[in-house]
Amino acid sequence: MKKILFQLTFILFIFIIGTASCFITNVNASSIAGLNCPSSVNVGSNFTVALILPSNAYSAQATIKITFSDGTSSSKNLVYMAGMSDFPNSVSFTASKEGTARVEATGIVISDSSGNAIENGGSKSGSVNIVGASTGGSSSNNNSSDNNNNSNNNSNNNSNNNSQVTFSSVNETVYTTATVNVRKSYSTSSDIVGSAIKGTQLKRTGIGSNGWSRVEYNGTTAYILGQYLSTEEQEPDPVEFKDTNEKLYATQNCNLRASWSTSSEKVGYLTEGQEVTRTGYADNGWSRIDYNGQTVYVASRLLTTESPDEVQNEENNENVVENTNQTNEELLANIQAEVGVLPEVGRNISKYIYVIIVISAVIMLFGSMYYIKVNNEKL
Repeated sequence: MKKILFQLTFILFIFIIGTASCFITNVNASSIAGLNCPSSVNVGSNFTVALILPSNAYSAQATIKITFSDGTSSSKNLVYMAGMSDFPNSVSFTASKEGTARVEATGIVISDSSGNAIENGGSKSGSVNIVGASTGGSSSNNNSSDNNNNSNNNSNNNSNNNSQVTFSSVNETVYTTATVNVRKSYSTSSDIVGSAIKGTQLKRTGIGSNGWSRVEYNGTTAYILGQYLSTEEQEPDPVEFKDTNEKLYATQNCNLRASWSTSSEKVGYLTEGQEVTRTGYADNGWSRIDYNGQTVYVASRLLTTESPDEVQNEENNENVVENTNQTNEELLANIQAEVGVLPEVGRNISKYIYVIIVISAVIMLFGSMYYIKVNNEKL
């Protein structure tokens, strides 16, 4: 009798576990991406939250949410596309309430240049300390810098970002003295709209009381720290291109530039899969190509030696071989090894397991009851 009671108790335990597993929800795992935000900003100032993506990331998306100390919140969708300045890996917010604000990035999806999932559904969190303007707090702790030397002068310039800033109008030609970030506003916490290599010529339209300069950049108004601009023409750092002559193909839609910089003039456009002739490449990550009889430049990472037809044929052949030689279990194992357990697949499997457990438990329960009844009648 004790043995039977133990069996019934064990069956009931399995039944409870199976029922509970049916209600387990998916939880976002910690993302492989990093979350970059300033440690401290002033009330009323703008600050940037960025995803630090792995080197092989081609595209990414996430929802960035800021929850302020008074419970109010603001959310923005981040959409990143490699090589496309319209889709950066950051979004900006305005610090509206003094106190500690929680920063959350959820639903992080990252893919490589072939469309393969690197991550699907990760999350990251952080915090920003928002202080009153009178405390002299600054957003200069942002990990991004506005020159390659990480000059400490940035913090001095930023300390005045949130005071009353005035610009004196000028109209002059200036040149960058180093490779420098170009910002949407006059703060290192502002969105980066591009970069300019040493010797880039720009038109300066204003000089700010906080040390920033207002310039015209790709037809828009942007800002650069004044210490990296000079009215004297600067000699660009030498870039050596190694000669070559090869057929390559664009991995995505991308811009062609007059020089090897995202700040240089756009002179053309490549569509995904378009064939080009590369005549040279440099260690700075740029390629020189022949385009409609002109010499233009494009980022090397946006080119590949494989033609679209070859890629398609390889994918088709791989699918045929896999479907012929592998079982469904092996295919599922390969998918899981590449992108992890798919949420929908996981839910379906758990449902099937739950149904099997319930049916088995019911059969064993009624069998045990029948067994007890028969033994009682014999007694």
